[in-house]
Amino acid sequence: MNTSFLPQIQPAHSLLEQLSAPSLVQKVAVSRVLAGYEPTAALTSMCQGKRVLHVGCATSDGFDPADNLHMSLLRSGVCAKLTGVDEDSQALDRLSAHCDQPLLPDLADVSGPVDIVLVPQMLERIGNVAVFLTQIDRLEFTNIILSVTDASQLASTRFDFVERDEMFVEIASAQQTQWFTPFTLQNAIRRYTSWRIKGLFYFDKGSLLMIASKATAESDPS
Repeated sequence: MNTSFLPQIQPAHSLLEQLSAPSLVQKVAVSRVLAGYEPTAALTSMCQGKRVLHVGCATSDGFDPADNLHMSLLRSGVCAKLTGVDEDSQALDRLSAHCDQPLLPDLADVSGPVDIVLVPQMLERIGNVAVFLTQIDRLEFTNIILSVTDASQLASTRFDFVERDEMFVEIASAQQTQWFTPFTLQNAIRRYTSWRIKGLFYFDKGSLLMIASKATAESDPS
């Protein structure tokens, strides 16, 4: 019997995959092309000449004008237009003392189209990811750039269990509500939006960066 026309089964290269039920094996392509880039420089380059909405612009963990992505974007002058949004009113007030560009307290206040929605290290702090992504999806934009802390890269440095005390130790922001991996990030985007995922990348020594677009959009953030 000639079976050459049938799809060829590729061997499993992962021992974990070989030991697991096929229905539980999730495979996600993740590129290392951005792994060596300084994160602020990489994001600044992606925003060159674009109208940018920066969600979570005030970094409520602690504001430092010298180490704030929104201020770096502002100082570089690369964006055609830069708008910030952050629900933390106190953090937004601190940022406004240094920023003369529009700063908004709510996604509902955003008007007009933008080229890029920038959402760095925000998704793991959101109580209801489905609601948050739905709010963003209502905006008029072309591309979205999301980054999250990646639990799979940091497993050995962020989690510990002390047997003697039966105490689990986790290194995380007090605002964090969840962790993501390549699969769970991709799964959330596919489950709660109709965006087209254009790429998933290892980023910033322990994070993941995803570039996605509206389903009808064809332009690229680079």
